[in-house]
Amino acid sequence: MSDSEYFPSDENSNHESSDTESILSISEPTIIETLSEIEITDITEDIMYLIEEFIKNNIQSLSSPKFYDLITNDIVEIILLEWQEYGFVEDDEDIEFYDELREFIDQIIDFFVTSMGPRRSIQYTSIMPETAKNTMISQELINKIKALQNIPQPKQKTREWYEFRYGLLSASNLWKIFGSDAQRNNLIAEKCVPFESFQNKSQYMNTESAMHWGNKYEPVTVAVYEAMFGTKMAEFGCIRHPKYPFIGASPDGINIDPSNPALYGRMLEIKNVVNREITGIPKEEYWIQTQIQMETCNLDECDFMETRFLEYSDEDVFYEDDEHEYKGVILHFIERNLTKDSMPIYKYMPANIMGDITKESIDEWIIEERDIAKQEGLVLFNRIYWYLEEFSCVLIERNKEWFKSVAPKIEEFWKCIVEERNQQKKEIVVVKVYR
Repeated sequence: MSDSEYFPSDENSNHESSDTESILSISEPTIIETLSEIEITDITEDIMYLIEEFIKNNIQSLSSPKFYDLITNDIVEIILLEWQEYGFVEDDEDIEFYDELREFIDQIIDFFVTSMGPRRSIQYTSIMPETAKNTMISQELINKIKALQNIPQPKQKTREWYEFRYGLLSASNLWKIFGSDAQRNNLIAEKCVPFESFQNKSQYMNTESAMHWGNKYEPVTVAVYEAMFGTKMAEFGCIRHPKYPFIGASPDGINIDPSNPALYGRMLEIKNVVNREITGIPKEEYWIQTQIQMETCNLDECDFMETRFLEYSDEDVFYEDDEHEYKGVILHFIERNLTKDSMPIYKYMPANIMGDITKESIDEWIIEERDIAKQEGLVLFNRIYWYLEEFSCVLIERNKEWFKSVAPKIEEFWKCIVEERNQQKKEIVVVKVYR
């Protein structure tokens, strides 16, 4: 069973069987089909109990995209061994019976998850997925958003700004705590570099990297999301967890449009993909990231949006293309007095133009931006014509039980970082005294 699918498959409901198939189904009933209604009910109750126990004892594994497969495998093994022990099935029937039993259990898991959760994520179809939210925005949620907006933020790229981030485990890299020893050690090494090294490294960005591509297209994705779902997003900076001050989150945006109550207060996490496949199933590190963000901001929903943007070869192809609904222009500016530390500066086509693209409207916008940039000492270096090739948007709901189960592990990990930093300071002092 794949992530984001919660209803039993109906692919066989419209299947037209041949006469031979009908005869076989009558003459050779499956083991499940031989069970009475009472036996089916008893087995279903047993499986529901096993599902509940597995989730309770393995809640941390909910971050895995294969979580539901883990449940199925565990229950299949338990029931298969039990039925073999009681002689309900023979050993030579195991292979044939395994698939039948697995499908039966999958259907019960689908029902259980749909009815009681936990849902790892919910895939958008033609409409927004239903949630517990009604059409009214609660005053409590409004107050939460206002409180988040009023959190003081240090000015970007200042020493205070770097110190703030130096003292945090960010939601984007915290997943490494639950990974391999190598990943945990890598995170410790990242967080234990001297502050000056951390500051210098944070100031550098490889413009050819996937990270730079993602940053470049993040405002575009926000604009596309707003257009798709009729909403308005706002940035909130970096937010510290109120209970665990060593945890921080920087959401890509939060819905703030009161005219869209279904989305109001929902967070947005963006991944602009370069090479990998977009499956609609959040990778483990991204699922963990969204959970940490929701816990930090005390919000219950997050849309996880993956996009693949491609760029036109030239301006003419851009204007000739009538296939792609979402397309636009990015203006790439550089400083007039360019240095090796200079970073590209991007200006994005306004959303109102996206809905009615004409060469005249874009040329007018470009002239306006060039005039403004000239006053800022910037020069237009390149025009980037883009289009949205592929996207996926799934809803991830907050799971408080998951965070409750992992919080002690995160806290213990941070203590290790603090101890390592203190040890490094002692070693530096010893070296200075020795000299």
